[in-house]
Amino acid sequence: HWLDWMTDLVGLMLWLSWRGFGSQPASSRPALTLVSNLRPADGARPRGTPLALPGLGVLLLSRAALHHTLSPNFAEAMPWSMGAVTVVFRSDLWFRILGHSLLSWLGMVLKAYVFFAFLVTLRRPDADTDPITQSLRAELGAVARWPWGLALVPFLAGLGALWLLASPALVSADLVPARASMAHALQQAVVVALGGLGFLKWPMVLLCLMRFLLDHVYLGAMPIWEYLHATGGRLSAGLEWLPMRWGRIDLAPLVAAGFCWAVGHLIQGGAPRLFLRLPL
Repeated sequence: HWLDWMTDLVGLMLWLSWRGFGSQPASSRPALTLVSNLRPADGARPRGTPLALPGLGVLLLSRAALHHTLSPNFAEAMPWSMGAVTVVFRSDLWFRILGHSLLSWLGMVLKAYVFFAFLVTLRRPDADTDPITQSLRAELGAVARWPWGLALVPFLAGLGALWLLASPALVSADLVPARASMAHALQQAVVVALGGLGFLKWPMVLLCLMRFLLDHVYLGAMPIWEYLHATGGRLSAGLEWLPMRWGRIDLAPLVAAGFCWAVGHLIQGGAPRLFLRLPL
């Protein structure tokens, strides 16, 4: 549902605002947002917005109330997708639709942090001092310094843990079948965690397409365009050895976009099938 996606995105912004994302001291280059310009004189990182967290609670409650109020005489099917498995909630049952609102937002936050960790992994060199990379590293903390793709592990594990913690209540509500054993539950959590990699499909494709666009269209000297161009270049860097230049046009980003889409599609299609075959 578009309403859930939009409110989850707003909820993510409120969470990051409460965390103070983007407000750490940056370099002398132009800041990404107005918030990034609000730096104290002593250089310490400002606090986040205190009212953002209560606002998040009001948002999640209001969304659940809206779904519940708009369907007094029928049960609207509200899906909650974790990639490997999708659970459908009835909107006419208050506590279930409230649980859906919370789980949907938690899933969005964890997926966003998986993406943040992926971006930090692509921009590994410490020489990258652009404001976006600095903000991501500050948000992820010590995890941002982990080598290679290990920065993704705790957030993928978070997706698996969310399923592991939520599934007993889902089983009790007859929303999902009962697990055969604890080993079965752990296998489900692992598949859900690995399926979380599928959420990177469209962001990776978008980064590659932006690299191709910015190679040929000048959109201005803004940090966001420089960041997208450089990050998309990291994704297509492994294809530089292939003869994919046609005059001044470099087709490598388009080939990389196709490859990222194909891998993501395989993950998104394979994770649900593997989940249904559990326990192994």
